[in-house]
Amino acid sequence: MFDSISIGTSGLLTHAKGLRVVGNNLANVNTPGFKSAQLQFAELFDQGSGPKAPQDSPHSNGLGTGVASLGSKINFRAGLDQSTGNPLDLNINGNGFYAVRRDGEILYTRSGDFRFDEKGILVNSAGDQVMGLDSGSKLTEISLDKFNNSAAKATGTVKFRGNLTMTTTTPPIDAKVNAIPVFDANGVSQPISLSFKNNGGGNFTMTATNAANATLSTQQLKFVGGLLDPAQGPLTVNLAAAGAPAVNVKLDFAGITSTSETTTLAPNANDGYVAGARTDTTIDADGSVQVHYSNGQTVKAARLALANFEADSALEQIGGSAFAKKEGSSVQYGFAGTDAFGKLLSGHREGSNVDLAEEFGNLILMQRGYQASSHVISTANDMIQQLFDMKGR
Repeated sequence: MFDSISIGTSGLLTHAKGLRVVGNNLANVNTPGFKSAQLQFAELFDQGSGPKAPQDSPHSNGLGTGVASLGSKINFRAGLDQSTGNPLDLNINGNGFYAVRRDGEILYTRSGDFRFDEKGILVNSAGDQVMGLDSGSKLTEISLDKFNNSAAKATGTVKFRGNLTMTTTTPPIDAKVNAIPVFDANGVSQPISLSFKNNGGGNFTMTATNAANATLSTQQLKFVGGLLDPAQGPLTVNLAAAGAPAVNVKLDFAGITSTSETTTLAPNANDGYVAGARTDTTIDADGSVQVHYSNGQTVKAARLALANFEADSALEQIGGSAFAKKEGSSVQYGFAGTDAFGKLLSGHREGSNVDLAEEFGNLILMQRGYQASSHVISTANDMIQQLFDMKGR
């Protein structure tokens, strides 16, 4: 009977652990990237107790001595997809894990709620630094330190669209395009104007002038069958501004026509721009950090690293929705969209994978197991008390 009390006690202790695991799961039902766990029960067995059963008997020689726990098993099932609207939040559709650095140690997590801290370093909600891969495939922090500003760029090409009328008037009127924005090497706007003298037969004389109405260039422009003559050479304007190196600006008329319709000629694209300051950052589906500037430019910064493991058993839970790699296990690093790392969904994150219905069922099981174990102890205690009472008579 004293053994029965020991068995009942093992049940109380083990189900108390189970209740703790269930409670932890329920407490983290809203924790991003949290992975639920389930306590593993195992029977304690005494091989040496009792008389030996015959060799061909189906009965066991020993008796059970209670229950013990073998630790908790982590459920790596993906959590619910949660839309956040934050362009830095990411959800992995696949097997990959984010690599993060905490106190110098590389950890792994599925929690993708990211932000840039006051130092311009990408971190998650726990403050762990999110890792990227450099050109040498080494893990490195993702920093905006070199992406605060966008340098100005001198205009190299101006593209045009529309129509340049071939109809001549009396008196002749030159077609004009005024105040075309062109940027010098310092990013300062140096607008130019173009006028087109119709010489007939699809031939035009183009004159470029600057803001002071000084002539910059005079060149010939020819159309055949309403389209730019394939033999037409490039038209360039040399732009020299005070305090800035001279630049040659190419005028691209390949996309325009010359018909009897009215002139609608206008600039369509300009590859020059002024200097700009960083205004926003986003992360693409391939994990590339995109930095946006006030001058309309966007550049790619570092690219997030994803980690992949041969089996989930290579990871051990350490808290904060993070896992550490077990000693002796291997990890492979790569990028989203390649191999088995999975794809990224921006503006979303992975929520907890706790199943409330399942956990409430487990909660009832733990309660019933605990109550049953306490009844075992209570009954054994009553029997012992009866034995003492019989001895005292």
